[in-house]
Amino acid sequence: MSVDITDDEQEKIDGFLSDYFDVDLDQRLLDYSEDDSEESSVDEADEIEELVDRTRNIYDERGKGYLGLALSFILSVEDLSQADPWLAEFQPDLNWEDDILPRYEQKGVDYRTGRNLDTLSLRYNDHEVGIRGCINDIGDFFHQTMSRTNFPNAPGHYTGNWKDHIEVLESSFALSRAGRREAAERIIELGLDRLQSKDYPRREPAFSQPFLEILNDYERKDDNEMGGLAYQAMVYGYATAEWTHLSLRASSVRTGSSRQHRFGDIDGYHGPDLMISVEAKDRVIDESNIDTELGTMMKLAERSTTISIAVCREVKADARETLQEEGVKVITDTDLRIQLRTWDYHKQNVALQGMVHFLEHIEENPTATRRLLRFVEDIDPNNSALAHLDSEN
Repeated sequence: MSVDITDDEQEKIDGFLSDYFDVDLDQRLLDYSEDDSEESSVDEADEIEELVDRTRNIYDERGKGYLGLALSFILSVEDLSQADPWLAEFQPDLNWEDDILPRYEQKGVDYRTGRNLDTLSLRYNDHEVGIRGCINDIGDFFHQTMSRTNFPNAPGHYTGNWKDHIEVLESSFALSRAGRREAAERIIELGLDRLQSKDYPRREPAFSQPFLEILNDYERKDDNEMGGLAYQAMVYGYATAEWTHLSLRASSVRTGSSRQHRFGDIDGYHGPDLMISVEAKDRVIDESNIDTELGTMMKLAERSTTISIAVCREVKADARETLQEEGVKVITDTDLRIQLRTWDYHKQNVALQGMVHFLEHIEENPTATRRLLRFVEDIDPNNSALAHLDSEN
């Protein structure tokens, strides 16, 4: 087995094992050589090697979940050793029927339901351990902590077959605390080597958030543009991405809505039905200007079933309350920032293209279009709309 454990992975392994092993003790078995003078250390290292080999063979022959069963044996015995000092040292000749089972009370009935449990639970005095809870923790460790997504999530199947693997269980009892720590690490390394790691999708460079950057950083005033143009274009772009199922109608900021038989700056229709009407205000709305700025929206909300929406740079608390009482939905720049963080690149680009369309074909202001595209060139240099940017201007 050859697996490279990163420092981050080792830290996660240590954190998981710290729930079972005393972190204040050095519980990893020291390396040994054939010339090692302490025969017991060599024998225990051989026992560990044999246990790991058995686990590998069971994994290959019967399935991935049996790696979790072997590890649950080791961790459960280590838990039991906290109450029974007899398990502290290496005992190579322990036998399940003759030595282990007579020492511990085997719990086979769920005291809450009275049903027989097809799993292994042992009690020593008042200390009880069970492999079922342990294997659940092992599943969470491989799945969530180590991102090994193909570790099976069927603990009952594997714990129910524990009697088929008594040799692995006997080895877990035979090892010392240090040996069990070493065996646990070796089996975890086996799992990390064999189990599939989940790859999280990444894209380099990462997708940009062009419309959010326009909201945050685009200069809304320019000598060649009428006041409020950039903001109305931005709100139009937002509407094209947010209400894709509606047909939008808007006019140049130079033309009043009443002259065009519109209700708001942007009206959204489904067939003949007016579904939404949006007013764009790049200013702070408070009680002093709410009637002059949004009076029409409040009347529309009162007299129709159309969803009336005020998109404003900022709305003071008292004005927001008034608008909401009148049935007008309020969206501020702050609300937009929160919402746009959940939009992926492509939805943000739909809004951006809508903004370009407004400036170029509704406002018919190519100078304003070029100014926006120069901004886009910096934040999203591969955007398709840049094909229309005249590099000489």
